[in-house]
Parts: sequence; C-alpha cells; structure tokens
Amino acid sequence: MGTSGEGAKPGDSASVLIVGGGLAGLTLANYLARQGREPLIVERADEWRDGGYGIGLWTDGIAVLDELGRLDAVRERAADPETVAVRSADRGSLARATVPDDETLLLAVHRGDLHAALREPVPEEQVRMGTSPDRIDEQADGVEVTFDDGSSGTFDLVVGADGVGSTVREQCFTDWRLHERDTYVWSLWAPQDVRLGSDMVSVWGPGSEGFVARVGDRVGFNLAARLDAPPGSPRDELRRQAARIGWTLPDLLDGADDEPFFDRVREVDCASWHTDRVALIGDAAHAVHPISGMGASLALRDARVLAQELATGYPPGALAAFEQRRRGDVRRVKRAARFESAATFVESSTLRRLRDGLVEHTPLFEWFLRRRTGEN
Repeated sequence: MGTSGEGAKPGDSASVLIVGGGLAGLTLANYLARQGREPLIVERADEWRDGGYGIGLWTDGIAVLDELGRLDAVRERAADPETVAVRSADRGSLARATVPDDETLLLAVHRGDLHAALREPVPEEQVRMGTSPDRIDEQADGVEVTFDDGSSGTFDLVVGADGVGSTVREQCFTDWRLHERDTYVWSLWAPQDVRLGSDMVSVWGPGSEGFVARVGDRVGFNLAARLDAPPGSPRDELRRQAARIGWTLPDLLDGADDEPFFDRVREVDCASWHTDRVALIGDAAHAVHPISGMGASLALRDARVLAQELATGYPPGALAAFEQRRRGDVRRVKRAARFESAATFVESSTLRRLRDGLVEHTPLFEWFLRRRTGEN
C-alpha cells in the first residue's frame, strides 16, 4: 500500500480506511463515493456470507436507502407489510394494525439481501477480503495501520465498522464494555406455503418472542429466548422453544431444511466513539438488543451522519460532531430496548396475562408502531 492507503484518494480528499464490510461499513462507502472519495474497506472474512437475521428497517433506515438510490433494489428483496399483528402463546391474537396504502411503515428483509444491495455499487478494487488490522498507531498527522497479511498503510481516518467484536475498538479505545446477555437468537428463511394471517407477526411465548414475515415465496422466522445456559444443540432448543410458543412456528421449523443462524445477544457500551482520527460506527460503537429492531437502522444512520460531517470538516472536529449528533438517538433506542425486553421476555404466567390483556384491550400496539415511525 502507498502512504495514502491503497484505494484511497490522495490530495484534498482525506484517505479513509473502513474496517468491516458489514451494513455500516458499506453504507459509509456508498456515501463517501457520492463525495468523490474512494475509501478502502478491509473485511476479515475470506468471502461474503449470506447468513444472519431477518431485519426490520424502520423509517430512518429506509430514508438512508432512498437517499443512496438503493431503496428499489432492497424493495425487490423485502416485504412492505400491509398488516402487522401481535399474538400470544396463551391468548392467541392480541392486536392487529393495518398500514395505509400510501405509507411504508417498515421493510422486512434478510440481512444477506440488504447487504448484497449495499455492496453492489462498491467497486471490488476498494475491498480487501480476508484481512484485518493487526496494529493501529494513531499519530498527529495520520493513522499507521499494519494488517495481519503483513501489508501496511497510513490513513487520514480509520473507521471501525467491524461489529460487536470490533478490532478497532479493542485497539484504540479503553473505556467500553461488552455485555453478554442471557438471551439467544435463531433465524431461518426458507420457501414456505404457510398461512400467517398477517404479513408480519410478533408472537410471544414464555420468556421468548418469535418474529415471522413473508417475503415473496419465503417466510422469515426469527426467535429469541432467555436461557439459563447456552444450549447444547441450538436446533433442538429452537424446536423446544417453537413448541412452547405453538401457533405455526413448529410447522415453519419443519419446513426448513437448513441449519438455523444462531447467536447470543451481546450489547456494547462505549464511553466515546472517536479519538482524533479513529471513529466507531454501528455495532462497534453501540450494539443494541435486537428486540429493539433498530440495530440496522442505527448503523445506516451513523454512516450517513459521519459522511455528512466529513463532507464539511476533517477530524477531529468532524468526528466530535458526528458523535454529538448520534448519541441521543442511540440512547433513546437503548432505553426503549430495556423496556421492550422486560415486557416481552416474561416467564411468569400471571405477568404474561396482565401484559397480554393490556395489549388486547388498549391501543398500545398501534401507539408502539407509530413511535417507531416518529409519528407520536
């Protein structure tokens, strides 16, 4: 690599290294390309992976895709639900909301499909697979990076978009915490001919929640459950949890041959998301509980705001302004996720009856949906 970083644009345009080719990193690369920059993306995986959760993209995330000209590409692979429902394993259907024809409340899309739509405009020569930083040395006039393949380069800015297990956060930041929760998540997407009753359904069981959405001829099935210990067999535990919830979840599991995506819920709290020349975005900075349904939207918004600040200034001022603009949004989502987690993953049958009755007999569910779109 040259001193400006391979793939970076020297001269008046700051050279940028993006560590991590996930949703946040690719979104930032798309925005920087619109500014005439050519960032270098390094991705530790040897090849792109198609696995992951089903994702719900709310208004803020949809606006980013529209601004980047990627919304139509995502719509081709996503569901735009006309009806959204919530069910309980104990009481059946609790509430159902209809989305007006002229509104897009949210898009349900598989992470792999969203990722493919975002990486399509990114030139292959700006991406290096199978490598990650081995050493990051921040200097007054640049950041020297040595990669684990032995190459090196100097960059004006390094952005850690490398997720919950961020190498950039590990090397460049000290005041942060990684929280491993007692909640585990599964995801299956497969062609299914199953009647759901609504386009998108959240169904609550004892200490668990299933999320089901139809996207074309496929049905996406996410399930999250609180467990005392990691399961010995993730698929056997998924079958047990699906049986506890009931409804159509066991049938969905029977109709899918592939192994489910499986992971443990981890959250990140970081006292600062930037130094003078290094910034964190997305899960690397503030991984949130997936019950919020907002992780992807937060990552896309982070990339948008960071690009806006870089268009008008350089580090460290641009990085400080980015963090100042994004902190409040993340704080609100984390606060809401704590409430939603406490209300959703309820084991007590008495508390479940109280919760279900409240949702069934009040407009709470519709209020919740409108909060997500900012129409409160």
